[in-house]
This record gives sequence, C-alpha cells and structure tokens, in this order.
Amino acid sequence: MLRTMTAILALGTLSTPSLADQPVAIGEIAYGPELVEHAEDFGERELDRLAGYLRDALERELADQLGDGGRVLNATILDAQPNRPTMEQMSGARALHHSSVSIGGADVEAQLVSADGEILETYSYGWRSWNIRDVVGHAQWTDARRTFSRFADQVSDSLDERANTGS
Repeated sequence: MLRTMTAILALGTLSTPSLADQPVAIGEIAYGPELVEHAEDFGERELDRLAGYLRDALERELADQLGDGGRVLNATILDAQPNRPTMEQMSGARALHHSSVSIGGADVEAQLVSADGEILETYSYGWRSWNIRDVVGHAQWTDARRTFSRFADQVSDSLDERANTGS
C-alpha cells in the first residue's frame, strides 16, 4: 500500500511541470532612452553590435536552459559607454584617435516572462571601470561586454536557483 501511494504521489508531481522545468528563450533586446540618445554620437550600427554582444553573453551562459515554448527573457540595454571611440565618433569634428581611451561600461535590465505573459523575475545590473588606468589595452566595448557577461552570469545563477527550488 505504501509503495502504491508513493508511486501515485510521484506521478502527480511529474505530470504538472514546474516553471523551473520550462526552457528559456531569449526574446527582444531593446534599447533604453539614454542609449538611443547616444546612438547619434556612437553610430546606429553600434546599437546592433551591443545587442549582439548581450545576446551572445546570454546564449553562452544560458546554453543548457535555452529552448522554445516556455519562458522568455526580454532585455534592455539602458546605457553604454565605449572604452575607445567608435568609427562615428572618430569621423566627427572631435580630435579622437583609435588609441584614445575612456572609462566604459553599461547598464542593463531584463524581465523573465512566463508563457502566459506573467512577469516572473526582473534583473538589473550596471558596471563601469573605476579608473582610467584600468582601461589600457581595452578594445572598443570591453567594459560593456564585461558588464553583459556578468549580467548573464547572474541571470543564469538565478534560473539555476529557481530550478533547484522548483519554482
């Protein structure tokens, strides 16, 4: 009798999958108003590059959880600063050189949305270099990419935690 009850209870829990069992799809990557304002200065194509960097970081960190038909992660790049001038910035009237450096970084947020549209979780992260001396040897968007990588890691940790708690 005890074995039968255990089997029935186990079957009951298996037939109703938790949200943690659902795959995650990376949805829209949008741009915040501050970043859109800077787009004229950076150049429009830089926004697409930033979105690609964020998508790459999320795909890398969430690789074992990606799939369709479950939850969707919609992200927004609120703002970003390059470590080195973009092509658009160098072509402007300012005296910038490709070796010019500055403190870079980014601010990003995301929402994890269930299949029925309910917001399950919100995430946000921002990071900037502390000191101009930390920037030596950096590429154009190094600090923004570092921000995206750290953000994706935090989102992945949060999803793993959700999976472990069954929520």
